[in-house]
Amino acid sequence: MKRSQNKIKLSKEEKIYQAVISLFILLFLLICIVPFLYVIGMSLTSEGEMIQRNYFVIIPREPIAAAYKYVLNKKFFMSMGVTVVRTVFGVFAALALAVPAGYIMAKQDLPYRSAFMVFFLITMILNGGLIPNYMLMTRLKLLDSFWVYIAPAFANTYGILVIKLFVEGIPTDVTDSAELDGASETQKLVYIVMPLLKPTLCALGLFAAVTHWNSWFDALVYIRNEALYPIQMVIRNLLVASSSGDMMSNVNTYAKMTSESIKMASVVIAVLPILCVYPFLQKYFVHGMYTGAVKG
Repeated sequence: MKRSQNKIKLSKEEKIYQAVISLFILLFLLICIVPFLYVIGMSLTSEGEMIQRNYFVIIPREPIAAAYKYVLNKKFFMSMGVTVVRTVFGVFAALALAVPAGYIMAKQDLPYRSAFMVFFLITMILNGGLIPNYMLMTRLKLLDSFWVYIAPAFANTYGILVIKLFVEGIPTDVTDSAELDGASETQKLVYIVMPLLKPTLCALGLFAAVTHWNSWFDALVYIRNEALYPIQMVIRNLLVASSSGDMMSNVNTYAKMTSESIKMASVVIAVLPILCVYPFLQKYFVHGMYTGAVKG
């Protein structure tokens, strides 16, 4: 049989429809890719070429790395270490109490279960605000310490409710059979429930990791020691300084570098780790988009 006979013949309307869909996909890819290429191109462009090309460069004619040399200093690597450690501990803190608490909340015979649910929902909707949180951290003596980043992550109300929802979707026959075999609640949680919740835990962990990686406002409020600044806080200070012209005296040491290239280099460095990790965790991210929306 000829290969041409196996092809499905499309009508004229179907061909037009596929062409329109392909065009929209191509436009969407361009909208997503062009801004990132612009940021990379501008970070590698000299001042003269920026002026010559009216500050719109995607592929520089003579790329230079002066902006990256300026940004990648000792302070940058110290803040990168703080951010990595913070992200690891933050993910652990986000799941450490959420998993057992969500499992307990899923128990139908839990006393005052409805009252606990109302309490969790109220804390999600009505946040205490900046001043009460600052007073709490002061009372806990966590100001200007690394643990001020980690302590709030333990109060992961959203994670508790999501895990509760998915535990309720697990068939009771599974846990009941384990109980008949003599398994304790801890054993059921560790050996039965947690393996079934692996995609959910990965999604919650991924969201927590992205939150900690991108966070800088808590450092602005609670931290005065620059050695404890995360990478986003350092990049934020670079952007503010380059916008106000405070660093222009330092920029002169690199004749072709501009404040604009420093901004773009800072943005590239900030998002590059997430872009490198995302392809490997994409399935968990997509799963997380449905987390809390569909039961079971």
